[in-house]
Amino acid sequence: MLSDRRRLLELALESLENKKKEIDQEMAEIAQELRGGTARAASILVQRAGRRRSRFSKEERLRRSQRMKAYWENWRKKKTRAK
Repeated sequence: MLSDRRRLLELALESLENKKKEIDQEMAEIAQELRGGTARAASILVQRAGRRRSRFSKEERLRRSQRMKAYWENWRKKKTRAK
């Protein structure tokens, strides 16, 4: 039992060390770009920036808000009827 836990902790540590290496590499690329480095680093930053989700329009947010208000109002009515 103790050896299973030890192995699990070793695997977790190994995974975290690998993630740390990846983060360190990304940090080095960003630092290089800030110092006026390679175009490759700039293209990586542009690709990552392009992954943002699109935002909802004002009308879409309003429709969703009204729909959810109606949903919760209906839910509360059903809850009080059940008592």
